[in-house]
Amino acid sequence: MFYFSELKNKKVITQNDTYIGNLTDIIFLASEAPIITKIIIKTSNKKKIIIPIEFVQRIDKVINISPEYKIIENGQENELYIVKNLLDKQIIDVKGGKVVRVNDVAIQYKDDKNKYYISGVDIGIRGILRWIGLEKFALPFYRLLGIYSHPHFLSWGDIEPIELSSGKVKLKKSIEELERMRPEDLAIYLEKTNIRNVDKIITNFEDKFAADVISDLNVNYQTSLFKRFPSEKNAKIIEHLDPDEAVDILLALTKEKREEILNLVSEKTRKEIYKLIKYSKTLIGELINSKFITISADDTVGSAIVKFKNKITNSHFSAYIYVVNKNEELVGVLNLSELITKPHNTPIHTIMKQNVVVIHLTTPKEIAIKKLFRYKLYALPVIEDNQKMIGIVTYDDLVEDIIEKL
Repeated sequence: MFYFSELKNKKVITQNDTYIGNLTDIIFLASEAPIITKIIIKTSNKKKIIIPIEFVQRIDKVINISPEYKIIENGQENELYIVKNLLDKQIIDVKGGKVVRVNDVAIQYKDDKNKYYISGVDIGIRGILRWIGLEKFALPFYRLLGIYSHPHFLSWGDIEPIELSSGKVKLKKSIEELERMRPEDLAIYLEKTNIRNVDKIITNFEDKFAADVISDLNVNYQTSLFKRFPSEKNAKIIEHLDPDEAVDILLALTKEKREEILNLVSEKTRKEIYKLIKYSKTLIGELINSKFITISADDTVGSAIVKFKNKITNSHFSAYIYVVNKNEELVGVLNLSELITKPHNTPIHTIMKQNVVVIHLTTPKEIAIKKLFRYKLYALPVIEDNQKMIGIVTYDDLVEDIIEKL
């Protein structure tokens, strides 16, 4: 076994010592048996040529090829390039369930088949040292310190290089294995590939996991996917997204597409989304998060804790617990520490803060951010004129929105 770092820039000559150029890249079949199919050479006049691997006769200090070699135009759509698609790129370590970076690529020659194969990748520090020519110098230093350094090697069967040179994708592993990854890690990786590959992968996920991944993608990828997906698929994903996230995506679609999707979701989800779309036309409405926790002013600490436990799974924000009266009007606020440190028979109205700092749908964003800073808050409740609470706006969302518009 040898590494691509040991081959790159090697001289390529014919058997009669005619100089062709230097090796710059290797093309291989993206399959369970990733056989090397072609080499790419930069000639003396800086032109790049592709030569099929069958013309390579020996790889040693130099690369010898047959004098009768042929030049072809391009690779095939089911082929990967080591430099273009693997080296220094992020890939999925399916076995470890994480995204890693490729520092070198291992190549193996099989005598019985007279073929070269990609056997795996090195994702460790040894791969970096090998590239900069310091591996041999570093190893004695490691031994002196009692450190035993081995290449951090992942076999080809344990990785998933998603992006192909042609922009298409053929997964080697089952979707179930990818679904064991953290959605946010997978989203970070997918954003480095193209939308066709993202579409290919997410289409095969279970609806809940697909929604989790989509919620971590940037809005451009989100809207592009919804434009590509059939409305039935979009509707199923919408049911698993936070309503405020769903609104951001839906508003980027045409009205016809949006209505088509909303006609396929549940009545509860449809009403919530239509309400948020209405709010989005106001100054602060586009930032409203409708997932917040309320308890009653008539509750005791014990009953409030039960309500909190039941509602926390449906809310991504639990820094504040808002208190409403029988008319659903906002009358107070407290945080979790204030709740759990009091005896269970303590009435909520005796421990809540009554002077709640609020904003309205017409409140300018600059005023909202000033209130957050002035009162050292993480979020502000948004109320209507009748004092009913309709959502919250968080510090993170406000700051992100202001920065994006700078």
